[in-house]
Amino acid sequence: MIRKRALAGLLLVVNTAYSDPVRIASWNLNNLHHVSGEALRPRAPVRVDEDFAVLRQYVHRLHADVVALQEVNGPKAARRLFPESEYELYFSGRYEADLESARVSDRIYTGFAVRKNVFDRIVKVDNAALSVLHGKSRRPTRRGVELRVERYGRVLYLLNLHLKSGCFRGNLLRPGNENCRTLAKQIEPLETWIDERTREGVPFIVLGDFNRAFDVYDEDDHLWLALDDGNPAGLELFRLPDGEASTCWRNTGLHHRNPVDFFVLNKVALPRLIAGSFTRFDYDSGHRDKKRRTPSDHCPVLIEYGL
Repeated sequence: MIRKRALAGLLLVVNTAYSDPVRIASWNLNNLHHVSGEALRPRAPVRVDEDFAVLRQYVHRLHADVVALQEVNGPKAARRLFPESEYELYFSGRYEADLESARVSDRIYTGFAVRKNVFDRIVKVDNAALSVLHGKSRRPTRRGVELRVERYGRVLYLLNLHLKSGCFRGNLLRPGNENCRTLAKQIEPLETWIDERTREGVPFIVLGDFNRAFDVYDEDDHLWLALDDGNPAGLELFRLPDGEASTCWRNTGLHHRNPVDFFVLNKVALPRLIAGSFTRFDYDSGHRDKKRRTPSDHCPVLIEYGL
C-alpha cells in the first residue's frame, strides 16, 4: 500500500516552479501581549522591548506574505511585529466584541498578518462555530478565522485555527477528560467547513495550532480520521509536516518530538504546493530563554504556494 505521504510526494513531483510563489506561515506566539514588562495571563511570559526586537528578526527571516497567528492579544500586539506600512491585520471578530466589554486585556486571538499589495482581493470571515464552550467554566475556545484570497484570478481559502489544548493524543471517541471532550466538540464545525469547501471544489489550506500530535497514530488519529474520511466525494487531505520529527527547541526541556502546528491541504490545493518548501524556523540558541519560554514555545513554520 502506498502511504499518503508517499502519494503526496508523487503529486509534488509534477508541480511546476512558479516564478512568484506566495509564502504562507503559521506562528503561535505564546501569549503575545502588546505591553512590555507585563504578563498577558498567569504563567505567560513577561516580554521586554528586547524580546520584541528578537521576534521582529524572525518576522524578517520568514519574509512571509501571509502569517496565521495564534495566541496574540489582538492587533496592538501584532503591530509590534508587523508594521502598518507593510502588513494588513485580520483578527477574529471576538477581539472587537471583547474590546467593547473591556475584557481584551487578558484574551488571546487568532488572526492573520498579510503583506500589502500581494493579493488582488481579501475577504475575512470568522468561523465562530469553532468557539465551543469548555467544561464547567463554559469558557469559549478560540474562533477560527477564514481568509479568501484572490490573485491573478485564482482563489485560495485559508482557515487559521487554534484548537483546544491538553488532548494531544487522547481518545476523542470516548474522551476521558474535559480537554478531550472540548476538542471532540470542535470536530463537527471543522469537518463541516472542510466538507463545504470540498463540495465547492475550491483549493484550501487549514493551518495553525491543531494541538494534536497526529504523528503518534498517523492516519488512525481520531481527529484526522474524522476530517479525512473521503466524504463528500473528492475529499482527500494531506498535511505538512507528516512523519517528520520537530526540531523546535531541540536539546531543551521544551522540545516535543511530535509537532502540533500543521498545514492541511486538500487535493485541489496540493499540486500548487512548492515541493520541498516546508520550513521550520528554529530559534537561535542565543535567543532562547527556556525559563520564560521566549521567543515562543512554538517555532514558526512556512510553505510556499503557487497562487
